[in-house]
Amino acid sequence: MIENNICLMTDSYKVTHHYFYPEDTEKIYSYMESRTGSQFNKTIFFGLQYIIKKYLESSVVTTEKVREAEEVIDKHIGKGIFNSEDWYYIAEKLDGKLPVEIKAVSEGTPVDVGNVLMTVENTDKRCYWLTNYLESLLLQTWYPSTVATLSAEIKKLCNFYLDVTGSNKSGLDFMLHDFGYRGATSNESAMLGGCAHLLSFSGTDTLTALTVGPNYYNQEGIGGYSVQATEHSVMTSRGCDEEYEQVKHVISNAKDGILSIVIDSYNYRNFLTNACNNGNDLNDEVKKFLSKDGNRVVFRPDSGDVVSTTLECLEIIGEGFGTRTTSNGYKVFDANIGLLWGDGLNYQKIRDILFAMKANGWAAENIIFGMGGGLHTAVNRDTQRNAFKCSAQKRCGQWFDIYKKPLDSSKKSKKGRFKLIKKGDTFETVPITAEGEDYLKCVFRNGELLVDDDLESIKKRTQSYTNYHPQA
Repeated sequence: MIENNICLMTDSYKVTHHYFYPEDTEKIYSYMESRTGSQFNKTIFFGLQYIIKKYLESSVVTTEKVREAEEVIDKHIGKGIFNSEDWYYIAEKLDGKLPVEIKAVSEGTPVDVGNVLMTVENTDKRCYWLTNYLESLLLQTWYPSTVATLSAEIKKLCNFYLDVTGSNKSGLDFMLHDFGYRGATSNESAMLGGCAHLLSFSGTDTLTALTVGPNYYNQEGIGGYSVQATEHSVMTSRGCDEEYEQVKHVISNAKDGILSIVIDSYNYRNFLTNACNNGNDLNDEVKKFLSKDGNRVVFRPDSGDVVSTTLECLEIIGEGFGTRTTSNGYKVFDANIGLLWGDGLNYQKIRDILFAMKANGWAAENIIFGMGGGLHTAVNRDTQRNAFKCSAQKRCGQWFDIYKKPLDSSKKSKKGRFKLIKKGDTFETVPITAEGEDYLKCVFRNGELLVDDDLESIKKRTQSYTNYHPQA
């Protein structure tokens, strides 16, 4: 089968809708929003430019694709159902270019939930059915948008606790590291989710995320960074009895820079006690590595209760290497050492750890976090309640408002056509005829990408938001 056949990139039931719409339908106008009741109060919109460049731009409809789609639908649903005539019309008369117009808020922008993020409208009245045919693909922006939102909210949280504990903020951009590649649902989702994370942070082990910026967002250079680190296959190479010999081997062979060491292969408590206290070879090796300017050791326990284990590890390291205090009176390790928790985290657990550290007199700069499944796969479309709904239809030259109003009032949809305006720092969705600057810009029309944004600009929009403080 043909790869990326746009005629088949939809839900099966949408193939039947072209003969269900009212007669004389000329235009379908639909929109995407994060509905009220989302986990976070704002959504960082991201990923549309990737989808347009990957799947929609230029002549994406060919007679071969239409023919194949017709054969598939004949077997999949039934004969005479697929809209071959209109698809051939797009392929032959419109040069294979999709006759739709997409408007959207600039990517990276934090938008208050309950507001329009994107609108879609057909530009050729023969292809009125195409607007919602594309819903299934366009709505997939929910995923990078949700990951971008989650990372941004965690950065706000980290920023807050760095402030209140008087911490040095030089490491803020690396305070959350992406460990999600192995747990992602596909290589493409790892790329998109990983790139979305990099709107707020700079630390990642998802190498494929580095390809999205240069290939789809005009990025120059590398957008994410990592460090040398161990895993259990390395740490358990010589067995339990020779664990410390293996650790010394790792440290002595490490290159200059940051070295992250996983410490829970057997007993994290014994490991830290030996690594951080005077009078043994392991501590001597750690100190030797730290004696070089710029070198840093990060210990990763990753077992046990996230809060109590973190506090215990902080105390052991502090006793061994000493502490100093910030201007706000919170303890910081008196050596270039840090603690990394990278297992089973989500927003709530990170908040709990930072709160507990503050309550026990520890500065937030002592810790960094790693998220894998919690970042890439613990989110879904309902996290930010993303939905794509028709709000207006044009028949016989007249526009009609369309909406749904189920018993579940949280699912009530908007009606009419819209602008997205700003009142102070708050976005508001208003009728298209209302006054005010429209923050929805036309990004795609009739096969052509009209806004080709760069990742650096998108990052700046997101990072201006992460400087705000959430409630403690």
